Amino acid sequence: MAKHAKNRARPAAVRAYLTAGVTGAAFAGLGAFLAVQDATPATTQYDIKLVSNEEDTLFLSLNGGSDRRDREQRALAVQEVTDANPALRPMFGDGGWLIGNGLDAVEGCEGAACNGGNGGLLGGDGGNGLHGGKGGDAGWWFGNGGHGGDGFASEGYAASAGGDGGSGGYFFGFGGDGGDAGEGAVKTSSGVYVGYSGGDGGRGGAGFGTGGNGGAGGSYQNTNDIADDPDTEIDESLQNDVIGGAGGDGGAAGGFVGTDGHGGAGGAAISDNGSATGGAGGDGGGTGTMTGGLGGNGGDGGDAEANAEGETATGGAGGAGGWTGTGNGGLGGDGGDANGYGGADAVGGDGGEGGGSRVGNAGEGGNGGNGFSTDGEATGGRGGDGGHTWVFGEGGGDGGNGGNAEAEEDATGGDGGDGGNGGLFGYPGDGGDGGDAESTNGTATPGSGGSGGVGGEDGESGESSGSDSDSDSDGGDSA
Repeated sequence: MAKHAKNRARPAAVRAYLTAGVTGAAFAGLGAFLAVQDATPATTQYDIKLVSNEEDTLFLSLNGGSDRRDREQRALAVQEVTDANPALRPMFGDGGWLIGNGLDAVEGCEGAACNGGNGGLLGGDGGNGLHGGKGGDAGWWFGNGGHGGDGFASEGYAASAGGDGGSGGYFFGFGGDGGDAGEGAVKTSSGVYVGYSGGDGGRGGAGFGTGGNGGAGGSYQNTNDIADDPDTEIDESLQNDVIGGAGGDGGAAGGFVGTDGHGGAGGAAISDNGSATGGAGGDGGGTGTMTGGLGGNGGDGGDAEANAEGETATGGAGGAGGWTGTGNGGLGGDGGDANGYGGADAVGGDGGEGGGSRVGNAGEGGNGGNGFSTDGEATGGRGGDGGHTWVFGEGGGDGGNGGNAEAEEDATGGDGGDGGNGGLFGYPGDGGDGGDAESTNGTATPGSGGSGGVGGEDGESGESSGSDSDSDSDGGDSA
């Protein structure tokens, strides 16, 4: 048995030996290089006469060789100006391939050239992206990730999605924030227009580091007024609908210590002649931190507005809170509000679920969004459920409150979210309260309270008012 154990351990020792040897050789070579540079070179003269079409240049320089050098030199100069990841990089300093910070993308970039440059092989920060470009990743050992570029429209650039943030160094470093999306939308195969998404936050260092925050989703107003053609199989009127851009997800933190990134907010959606749905909030980053940290909060859902009879405005759902191993779980994002005009109905977005924790406090659920309609029906969004605690903590997360509803016709408050369980030695979370309801000419029904976690208290029902109120709604049952 001992012989077998020894054989299994040998590859790890070999890997450690090779790693140390390669790293030592790299630095030894560097020292030798610097030593040679400090030495005074011997002076040698050559009697060479240049003819009229030759220049005194080094053979390995771009200025030497054939008459194509000017063209190659101009091309390289353009690349160096517009590309944060040029083909030729120094060893050290800004843009260094061994140790150095990555270059930021610059104006005039196109495509991949708008991505931030990566940090050096051994260490360095990543460069920032531009016009929706990705942030550069940090070096292997240490460094912070670059920020993703925003997708805002500007001179020479159309709106776009936000770029993802770069990752932090493997051992320690912060993840870069995701870029915010620009205002605009993409037409899907079904005809519905969908806003641009925010960029995801970059991952923090695997050992120590904070995750980057997600970027906000893009907003969009759809002004189309296209009628459905009954002679076709598709519904052309879907081209009047719009969905806001989703928020980017937060980046995960380090495995030992760090805070997870927050999710980005969803984008707003407005339709003049169709239905509108707010963008979903991004989820908070989550990771199994061993010695502390916070799960990222979920992003809030985007608001929605519809302005035509028979259509519906729906608030975006809140993002889920991130979980953590030792620490506090993230809060769920709130649902987006919804407003209906001209006979359109309104439905508030649901709140996001709170993040859980193995050892610590779980996150609370997000609140449901409110619904408001001038000539239609309205419904409040449901509150998000609280997160669970696996072992012990001050308690499972409380459920979010349901959204309120106000309408000319029927109005229904949102139900409260359920509370989370407290784990083996923890305390449970309480259920969220139901939303209120108010109706001018219809029935007003309040939302029910959410159920508490095991041993927790139920939430209270909402209140109702109007011409035909129903205030007998009960709270949730005990779990």
